Parts: sequence; C-alpha cells; structure tokens
Amino acid sequence: MKKLIALLVAMMMVFSCASVLAEETAISIDVPNFTLTSEVTVDEEQVIALLPVLGLPEENVGMVQAFLPMLNGLSETLIFADMGLQYDLLLKGQEILSLVAEANENGLALVSNLVPSYKLTIQAETIQKLVNQLTEQLQGNAGQLDMELLQQAAEKLSGYAMEMANTVVGLVTFGEPVKGEYADLIEGVVFNTEMSLTVDVKGMVDAVQQYVTKVMADETILAAIQSIASSIPGASFDPSTVSVEEVPAEQLPDVTGKVYTITDDEGNQTAPNTFVVVNAVGKEDQTGNTNTYVYVAEASVNVTVEVPAQEVSVQFYGEMAETGMLVNIALSVPGFDGELALAFTTTETGVNLDCALYINDAEAPILVSSNTFSMTGERTKTTADGEKTELALEGLMSEETSSDTISALLGDLMMNGLGNVIGNISAVLPEQGAMLQQMAGGLMSMFMGGGQAVEAPAE
Repeated sequence: MKKLIALLVAMMMVFSCASVLAEETAISIDVPNFTLTSEVTVDEEQVIALLPVLGLPEENVGMVQAFLPMLNGLSETLIFADMGLQYDLLLKGQEILSLVAEANENGLALVSNLVPSYKLTIQAETIQKLVNQLTEQLQGNAGQLDMELLQQAAEKLSGYAMEMANTVVGLVTFGEPVKGEYADLIEGVVFNTEMSLTVDVKGMVDAVQQYVTKVMADETILAAIQSIASSIPGASFDPSTVSVEEVPAEQLPDVTGKVYTITDDEGNQTAPNTFVVVNAVGKEDQTGNTNTYVYVAEASVNVTVEVPAQEVSVQFYGEMAETGMLVNIALSVPGFDGELALAFTTTETGVNLDCALYINDAEAPILVSSNTFSMTGERTKTTADGEKTELALEGLMSEETSSDTISALLGDLMMNGLGNVIGNISAVLPEQGAMLQQMAGGLMSMFMGGGQAVEAPAE
C-alpha cells in the first residue's frame, strides 16, 4: 500500500514542481493550456481471423472475442488548464474512468471515480520538503563527481569518435561519373549522371569494434564512468561485461550499387535533394539479393527493399504536404501482407496524427487510431465537485495511520470505484459488463478473505 502511495506522491511532486519553484524563486511560470486526445477503432472480424495466425491457443480465442468490443471505440482525453489536469477515458462516448488533479494555495488535491468518496490531498509544505530532499540528494551526488575528470573523458571520447568517422568516410567509394539519360528508374524523373558505389561493410563494423575497444581500454574514460555510476544510488559499472564479438567477413559482404543524380555541365548537382540508389547487392551472397530504390525529392520519398530469396518485401513512401506529411509502409512476407498509413498534419492550434493498419487484401483497415494535440483546452471538472471526505496523504504515509482508514479507502476503491467503472462499461456493453462484474466479485472475495465488506463513507 505504501509503495502505491509513494508512486502517487511522486506523480504529484512532478505535477506541482512548477508552482512550488515559482513561489520559491519569485519567477512567474505561465504554463499554456493544452488538450491531448486519442481514439482507437478495430475491425473485430479481422482481429478474430488473425488470432490463430498469431499462435493464440484456440481455447483463449473466445475470451479475446468477448472482450474485444471494449477496445473498439476507446478514446481518452487529457486536458491541462488553470494549473489543473483532467483525464477522461471513454468507451463509445460513455465515460468510464476520470481523474482530476489541481494545484492550489494549500498544495495539491486529487479526485477520481476510482475512489469516489474521497478527495486526496498533499500539503505544500510536504511537497516542498520532498523537493528539498530530492534537490539535496541530487546536489550531493553532483558534488561527488570529478568535473575535470569528466571533461578529460569527454575530450577523449570525442577524439576516438572523430577517428572512427574519418575511417568510415573512407569506406564509401564512388566511381567516375558517367553522363547519359536515365529515365527508366523513377516515373517522371530523368537522371543524367551515373556513378558506381561500393560500401565496405566489414570495414565499418571493424571501425566500430576498434572504437569500443579503445574506449574500454582508456583508464580516464573508465574512471569517469565509475564516478558517474557511484553517484547514482544502486548503480554499478563493470567494464568486463562490455565486449564486441568479431563478425566473420562472409557475413558482411560489400554492398555495391549505382548512384544516379542530376548535374550540370560542371558536374554540380542541380537538384541536391534528388538522387536514387539502385541494385545494391551483396556480391558474395547472391542468394540474399537485395534491390534498394531510394528517391528523395522536394516533396516525396520512395523506398523499396526486396529480398527475393527470402520472399520478403518492404516498401516505404512518404509525401510532404502543405500542412504535414503522409507516410505509407508496406511489408510482405509469405502468408502476410500489411500496410501502415500515417498522416501527420498541422492545424491552427496544434497537430494531428492519424494511423491506419491494413492486412492482407482487406479494403478496410484492421485498426485506426486518431490522435490530436491542441494548445487550447478548458477543464469541465474540478476537485471541488461533489461531497467527499478529505484524506491527507501525509496521514497515509504515517506509521500511526489507522488500519480502519486504509481499509475504508481500499473498500471505496474495490466496491464503489470498480463498481462505477464496471457500471459505465455495462451501460454501453451489457454482456461485457456482466462478465467483468463476475470477475470483480471473485476479486472482492479474495480481498475480503471471505469476511464482511468494509463500509466506505457515503458520497
């Protein structure tokens, strides 16, 4: 129970730090209002048909099928306004769960339909003490660090990284440009310059291995890492656990291909954001032939990766729109075809992200998710709504707290809170609500140990 309370206190600390610090430092912190909404819809028939393919045992399909409607039409809203936070979870428009937290001159207050009889509070003095303790701990830990040592380690890390980068650059080789007309690569685009491309993959892996080896052999860097680890409670660092296994050369063949660009007579790219790489194949592993097409232009990206030997195909398409970006990612393997469509758009007050997942040849998506973020919002609930018993979290954290108080709070959660949630679900999905009620009854029996129910304060 006390661990649960501690987590709640931590959440409240984060939520209220802005107001506490503003008061202590006489700085005015203006946090703008915002609203975050998310909604999901699933095609139940497609999901049920997919379960056996995913390996779900037949005896469990019925349970999933029974509760699947609870996922369909699920939505949530998070609103921050006037130093208060409101969270609502809805099913087909019916509110299921709600929570409101507000900062005030006395500290922080929280109400939820999970504990409908209570208003949980924590005093500003308690929050300040917890913030001070955390600050002192962080300052103490920071004081243990040898800043000069950390600076030396950072300089050495940067030097090793620069060495690796210089090595990697030399492992990518371009051939002499060949002028011509290459119009059969991307529809509507005519390239006029071709260059061969070779990438020493094994050399790149070796360069990374050498970097890690140098870092782990440098006493200054190891001492700095040990210093940081010792300043973090419960953390430790053992350099012997860091190792890099050498990869056989036959597993890392060179990648070869051709680069097509558009250049002027002097060889300068006239469209620096337009190029294509084709026929990048592992020359020592023809069975894993990979054809990669990359097209980057002002408004679109088109990538296709095919592995014929493994019968795997991945396609990526992106298009910049005036107010955002559209992205499609398609995956095809034996027995499964899937496509994820993403639409990211900006609005006058925020951004929208819409997602749709298609599988096999279905015309309708199996899952649709719509998400919006807006720099506006007004709360419709406050912690002052309704008659509630005020319960200070300071008291719950005390060793002297009456067991009756804790039992009453848990009783309110188990009987009234879960009852509210299940009742809200039943209003939309009676069959699922009845099943949940039966499950909650078994949970109550375990909680009460077969005894009498604990009375919670009336609302």
